[in-house]
Amino acid sequence: MNSTQDQLFADKCRRLHTYLLGTKALLREIGEYNRTKWPVHYPLTRLAQNPPQTYPAQATTLRRSNSMLIPDATSEAAEPLQLRRAQTAEDIPDSNSSSDGWRLLDPSDLSVLRLDLRLSNHGGSDVMGSLEESSIARLFDERLAQCEGHVDKLIARVADRSSKILVTGDLNAGKSTLVNALIGREILPSDQQPCTMLFCEVLDASLNSDVEEIHAVPSIDTYDRQDPATFVAVPMHDLEDVVMDNEERFQQLKIYTRDNRASEQASLLHNGVVNVALIDSPGLNRDSLKTTQLFARQEEIDVVVFVVNAENHFTLSGQDFLLNAGNEKAHIFIVVNRFDAIRRKDRCERMILDQIRHLSPLTYAEREDLVHFVSAHEHMAADSEPFARMESALRSFTLEQRFKSKLAPAQRYAMNVLADTQYLAAENVAAATRRIQEINSVLRDGMPRYEALLNRRSETGRCAEAVLDSSCLEIRRHTTAHLTNTAFHLQDVAEKITYPGLLSLWSYAENVLLTMVRHLEHEVSECDRFTSFTIHQAHTQLDALDEQRRSLDSPVSSEEATPVEPWDATMDSSSVTASQLAPIGSISNALDTVQLELSDFIDLDLGHNWGMLTSISASASLSLLASNSMASNMLTLLRLSSTMGASTARRLMVTTAALIGMGSLFYMVSDMDTTVRRKLSVRVTLMLEEEGFVAHHAERLTTETSRAIRPFVWHLQHNFQRMVEAEEHKRADHLRRRRTAQDSQIYFDELRIKAQDLANAVRLVSSDSTLC
Repeated sequence: MNSTQDQLFADKCRRLHTYLLGTKALLREIGEYNRTKWPVHYPLTRLAQNPPQTYPAQATTLRRSNSMLIPDATSEAAEPLQLRRAQTAEDIPDSNSSSDGWRLLDPSDLSVLRLDLRLSNHGGSDVMGSLEESSIARLFDERLAQCEGHVDKLIARVADRSSKILVTGDLNAGKSTLVNALIGREILPSDQQPCTMLFCEVLDASLNSDVEEIHAVPSIDTYDRQDPATFVAVPMHDLEDVVMDNEERFQQLKIYTRDNRASEQASLLHNGVVNVALIDSPGLNRDSLKTTQLFARQEEIDVVVFVVNAENHFTLSGQDFLLNAGNEKAHIFIVVNRFDAIRRKDRCERMILDQIRHLSPLTYAEREDLVHFVSAHEHMAADSEPFARMESALRSFTLEQRFKSKLAPAQRYAMNVLADTQYLAAENVAAATRRIQEINSVLRDGMPRYEALLNRRSETGRCAEAVLDSSCLEIRRHTTAHLTNTAFHLQDVAEKITYPGLLSLWSYAENVLLTMVRHLEHEVSECDRFTSFTIHQAHTQLDALDEQRRSLDSPVSSEEATPVEPWDATMDSSSVTASQLAPIGSISNALDTVQLELSDFIDLDLGHNWGMLTSISASASLSLLASNSMASNMLTLLRLSSTMGASTARRLMVTTAALIGMGSLFYMVSDMDTTVRRKLSVRVTLMLEEEGFVAHHAERLTTETSRAIRPFVWHLQHNFQRMVEAEEHKRADHLRRRRTAQDSQIYFDELRIKAQDLANAVRLVSSDSTLC
C-alpha cells in the first residue's frame, strides 16, 4: 500500500477504535442498568394463536441482510435462509405497535446478543419462555459480558497492525497441507489421518530475532518469547510428536520459520508490509472441546480460511462455524480441496456455491476472489495455476484489502451489536409502555375500592366511637338514677324484718343495718349486671361493624390477603365483664367500719316526736269531744277545781304532766323499731352522700365500660387501618413500578437513538473504502 492508503487506513483504524470503545461503554451501561434498575426484557417467542393481520407478514421473518453493513456488496448477494436479520433503526417497529399476545420482535432476529438455549432432549424446543425474568436477565448479563470481552479483543485487533489468518475446516480436509504450501516448506505434519491436535501458529522468523524455533506454550496468556520460563523449546524433528501427543500439556505452538522464497511478492508470511501469522487448527468435528476452543479463537482472528473437502461439502459443524463467524466476518476465504477427485465438477461446484450463498452471502457475492477449487496436496504447489491464483487472492485479500480483511470484521461485529441494541431497546420501550398501561389500569380499577375503604373506615370509626360513647352515657345515667333511688328508699328495705321486742332491740338494729348494706350491695351488683349487658350489646354492634369490614376484603390469595388481626379470646364480652367487673366485696369504705350507736335508738328529733304527740293529743281531744258526757265532764272538772285549793290544783297538774310524760315514754319505747330504721337509714344515707357513693359507682362503671369496649373499638380501627395501609402499600408499589417503567421507557428510547447514532458513525468508516 502507498502512503495515501496507509494514511487512510490509519485514520479508519483510529475512528473504528474510538467507536469500538463507545460500543463497549454502551454494553457496560446496559449491563449496569440491567443489574440495578430494570431487568432487560428479552423478546420471547410467545405468539398468539390468531395474531392480528395488521402487521406485514415479513415483519416476523426479517432476515439478516449483510449488505447493510458492508457497502461494497454486490446485488448478487442473496438473503440467507437461516441467519436472521439484525435490524436497523428504520426496521424497528414503533413501541406502541405490539398488542397483548402478539410479539412483533422475535429472539431469532437477534444475532450477537441472542440467548440460544435449547432443550437437549427436545430438539429445537426453546426453553426461554419457561425461565423467570430474573433468570433471563442474569443470562443476558452474562451475554453482555461476553460481548464486551469480544469488543475488547476487537479493540486490540484494530490497534495491532499485524494480521492473523486462521486455517480451519473439518477433520482431514488438508489444512496443514495448505499451510505448508503457503509458507513454501513442509513444516507441519500432514497425513491421511488427523494429525493436528494443537493450535499451531506459524510466524516469520524475523519476529524471533531471525531464529527458527518452536515454542510449546502451556499458557497463551502468559507467553513471552523473551522469557524461556513461559514456553518449552521443541526441536524441529519432534514437532510431529508434540502436535499429536501433547495436547493436554500445551495450549498452542508458536513456530518461527523462514519463507525461503526470494521474492517478497510471492511470500505471504514474509511480505515486507505487515506481520502475518498463519494458525493451523484442529478439525472442527474432532471433539466438542476443540470445537469450542476454535469458536472462541475467532475473536482474535482477522482472516478465516475455511478448507472444505470437495467430497463432503459443508458438514453441520462447518455450517455452524460459518454461521457463528458471520456475526463478525462477512467475507470468508474458502478453499475447496481435493476437487480433482470429483467426477462431475460442475455439479459439485454448483452445490458448494449454493451452500455458500446461504451461509455467507457476501462471500458468495465475491466468489471469484474468495472461493477457490484446488486439487489434492500433490498438486498444491506454487507452480500449480489454481493454487497460485488462490495464493495471490489470499495475499491481496490480506495485504491489499486490509479494511475488508481486518477492519470490516470489527465493523461488522460492532454494527451487529448496535443493531441488536436498537432491537432490544425498542422491545424494552414497548415492554415498559405495556407495563405502564397495565399499572395505570390496575390503579384506575382499584381507586373505587380504595376510596370506599377510606369512607368506610371513617364511617365505621364514627359508629364505633358512638357505640362507646352511648354505652358509657347509658351506664352513667342508669347507675346514678338507680343508686340515688335506692339510697332514698333505704328505710323501706328493713320493714320486712320482724321486730322481736325491746329486749332484742340491739340485735334487731344489727339486722336492720346488715340488711341495708346487703341491699346496697345487691343494687350495686344489679348496676354491674346492667353494665355487663350493655357491654355485651356494644360488642355485638362492634362485631357487626367488623363483619362489614371483612366483607370489604377482596377475594385474593392468602399471600396477598390484607393482614388483619383476629379478635383476641380475652375480648369475649363475658370474660371481659368477669375480669374487669369483679365482685366489689364492700361497696363503701364508710360502711366497712359502721357501728351501732346509742343515738340510733333515741329519737331526739323534737319536731318528729312533737308531731307524734300532737297528733295523739289531738286524737284524745277529739275522742273526748266526741263523747256524750263531754260537757258534763268539763263542768264537773270546773266545779272540782273551784272547790280545791291552789296546792291541790298544782299537784293535779303535776300528776297529769307525769302521766303524759310516762305515756310519751311508753309510746317511744313501743315505736322503737321505726326509730331504729329511720335513724339508721338517715345515718347510712348521710354517710353515702359524704362519701360520694353514687358518683363513685357511676364513674367506676363508666370507666369499666370504657375499658371493656375500647379494645374492641381500637381493634376494629386498627384492622381498618391495616387494610388501608395494605392498599396504600400496593398503590405505592404500583406507583414505584410505574416510575421505574417510565424511567426505563425514557432510558431505552434514548439508548435506541444513541445506538443508532453510533451505528451510523461506524457505518461511515467504510464509506470511503475505495482505496482499501
